[in-house]
Amino acid sequence: MLVLRSRVWFTYAMSAFIITSRQIRAARGLLGWTQAHLAESASVSRSTVAGIENDTGNPTQELLARIRSVFESNQVEFLPQEGVRFRQPLIHHDDLPDANRRLLDDIYLAALQFKLKTGTSDILIFGLREEDSQKSVGDLLAAHLERLKQAGLQEKILCAPDTRTFVAPRASYRRLTELSPSQNPIQIYGEKIAVIHWRPKEFVITIESELIASALRSMFYQLWNAQRGIEETP
Repeated sequence: MLVLRSRVWFTYAMSAFIITSRQIRAARGLLGWTQAHLAESASVSRSTVAGIENDTGNPTQELLARIRSVFESNQVEFLPQEGVRFRQPLIHHDDLPDANRRLLDDIYLAALQFKLKTGTSDILIFGLREEDSQKSVGDLLAAHLERLKQAGLQEKILCAPDTRTFVAPRASYRRLTELSPSQNPIQIYGEKIAVIHWRPKEFVITIESELIASALRSMFYQLWNAQRGIEETP
C-alpha cells in the first residue's frame, strides 16, 4: 500500500502544478486552437483566456487546473521549465528474472488507479493460455486474482478455442474461434498495454499511452461481444 500511496501522491503533486501563460499559448498552438476554442472547452469567456495569456488576468488555481485538464485530455503534456509537447508513449522492456511477477503488481496498481480515475474496472487479456501463466508465477496467480477481487477489479479474457485450464471465474473467459500458437498474450490495463513473451526467454514489453490503450480497448470489446462464453461444467 505504501507504493500505491506514493504513486497517488505523485499524481496529485503533478496535477497541482500550475501552468504558465506561455505554456497555455504554446499548448493552444500545438492543437491549432483559437482562444475561443479553448474558452469553450474550459467553460470560460474568451476575454478570460486572453487575460490569462496576456498576464493581465488574475486566474484562480482552480481555473488554471481546469485549463490544464482540458489540454491534457487532448494529449498535451506539460514539462518542467515551461515545456510543452504532445504526450509520448512510454515503452519499457523487462527481461530480468520474474518479469511476469512484476507485471502482475503493475497491473494491480495501474488498474486500481484507473478505476479511481474513470470508474472502469476491467482488465482485458487477449490470447492468454493459463498454463503459461501458472508455470511462470505459480501460487502468486491465485493471490493476484484475490487482490483484484478485493479491489473490485475484473478480468475479461479472450482465450484459445481449445483452452481447458481456467484459473479466474468462468464468466471471465470467452473463446476465440481461432488463435495462432505463436500468439503472445496482450494485456490492456489502465492506460497501459503489456505484451508477454514466454519462450525461449520470458520478457515483458509495456507501453504506456492513453491513445493506444483506448484504441485497443475498443477493439477488444468488439471481439469480446462477438465470442462465446465458457460453458459451465457440472
